[in-house]
Amino acid sequence: MGRLRQSTVPVKLLAIGGIGFLILAILPFVAGEFQANLMAKLLLFGVLAISLDLVWGFTGILSFAHGVFFTLGGYAMAYYLKLNLSATANNYGGTLPDFMVWNGLKELPWFIAPLQFFPIAAIAMVALPAAFAYIIGWFIFRSKVSGVYITIITLAIASALTTFFVSQQAYTGGTNGITDVSKLTLFGGLVIPPIGLYFMILIFASCVLAGSWWLTQSNFGLILRSIKENEKRISYLGYDVASFKIFVWTLSAGIAGIAGGLFVPLNRFISPVYLGVAFGTQVVIWVAVGGRGTLVGPLIAAILLGQLQNSVDRVTQDWQLIVGIILLVVVLFLPDGLMGLLPKQIKSVAKEKSAPLTSTSSTSGFVQARVFDWVTPLQQGSRWVGRSLMAFKAVRPSSSGTPRPIKGRSRVK
Repeated sequence: MGRLRQSTVPVKLLAIGGIGFLILAILPFVAGEFQANLMAKLLLFGVLAISLDLVWGFTGILSFAHGVFFTLGGYAMAYYLKLNLSATANNYGGTLPDFMVWNGLKELPWFIAPLQFFPIAAIAMVALPAAFAYIIGWFIFRSKVSGVYITIITLAIASALTTFFVSQQAYTGGTNGITDVSKLTLFGGLVIPPIGLYFMILIFASCVLAGSWWLTQSNFGLILRSIKENEKRISYLGYDVASFKIFVWTLSAGIAGIAGGLFVPLNRFISPVYLGVAFGTQVVIWVAVGGRGTLVGPLIAAILLGQLQNSVDRVTQDWQLIVGIILLVVVLFLPDGLMGLLPKQIKSVAKEKSAPLTSTSSTSGFVQARVFDWVTPLQQGSRWVGRSLMAFKAVRPSSSGTPRPIKGRSRVK
């Protein structure tokens, strides 16, 4: 039987990542404020693409609902920034947001009022999309829905929530969303400047990329890839497939929610546009063009396609046609996405790290995998308690007063 590879520090990959981080850290000082803001926005979109890659590229779950999680996190932060806008900045001179006054509200709704406090808003931008994802994920995956039916359900969720948010204009701002929010402030009055917000987003994107890489290279990531390859076999071997799907689905939603929460102070608005199927399709395109199961590929694709859109918009409004042509070329000639263009020397590093077993059998990984490295101490502790109870039972005195021998061992005369 083969054994699992021991994790080692990927020096080459770490060096490439460090160079990329250094380039992005220098960018605001040489490219100007506009490019810095655009790059911060694209980094958030790249994080959103990474979150989708966790469930699609590694687990095989195609979702068009990640824009929903992004938007839910964005609305949680938008309420905080809007409610902390000074009274003089509102057209009616009160603390109640303008769109609520326009729609006849006299006081702040009870379910929105707590979001005027930053700790609650920060928790909500993660907890709200994660909780929503957990609920729908529990029903989907416990019902053993799979394949294209999951994709259809996510499309329906995106469409339904778009209609719902537009119709609840008194609470969500309708089609306009929540606009003209205040700048992000921390510690009771410290205003975060644009350069500070850029570095917050850069650090967040780096942490998400590094954390996702660590997760997918662990034994948990091995189980995710195994589920994608042969879900029935994993189920037959005793693994609770639904629990793994629910976990990674909820985790990716939480990451998307944080990205949406940081998007609001950067662009100073959020609207139901990001709930729609069109935006969800964009996220899918980023992952497909960058390369499923690569993590860094979707990030690069989101940045490159975003820069392409910004450049083409100056010439024509048909930038979506160009993106469609790029997607068609990638699907036909580059099944591995842009990451398939990398030199073999660089791809060999990733392949070596992702090879789960030293055994030549591709199926032995399903049997040898150990789930959740970071909870094995608890499992080992429970096993130790069980063995101790069994040993105590084996050596307890018999009715004649003579200790019972332990099975499998010869008695010493």
